[in-house]
Amino acid sequence: MEEYIKWQAFEYEHKAKTADWFWVVWIIAIGIAVTAYLFNNLLFGIFILISAFSLSLYASRKPDLLNFALSEKGFLIKGKLVPFSAIKSFWIEEDPNSPEMSGQGKIILQSQTKTVPYIILPLAREIDKKEVREYLLKHLAEEEHHESLFQKLFERLGF
Repeated sequence: MEEYIKWQAFEYEHKAKTADWFWVVWIIAIGIAVTAYLFNNLLFGIFILISAFSLSLYASRKPDLLNFALSEKGFLIKGKLVPFSAIKSFWIEEDPNSPEMSGQGKIILQSQTKTVPYIILPLAREIDKKEVREYLLKHLAEEEHHESLFQKLFERLGF
């Protein structure tokens, strides 16, 4: 399979968390767990503490550098093919929120599946977005898509 366009990008923009961030997470988690215990809901309290632990682990990890490729059959994401037949439409969006990310964009793909309705791929700065758009127009419909509220919220929180 010949790859038309290849690039590498981090899975998300890393924002270092301060010790204060972790303190806040654990104070809130312990407060909710104690409240759950007082209301005789020990299982919920344990769930909250496990969730806080998982959140802390995930927040401290660095993003992976991923390989992306665009071929005549579809998208290659981390070595897995997402065929054009599994995608309804696409949208290329510039990232207007952060000046340090200027020039970097995202490809937002609307998937055919209900479980993962949107696939968001970061674009490298050096990739010509017009060339990607022209190539995708040969295979997919272009339809304006935006990131979900939760996606924007997680980016704001540094995930």
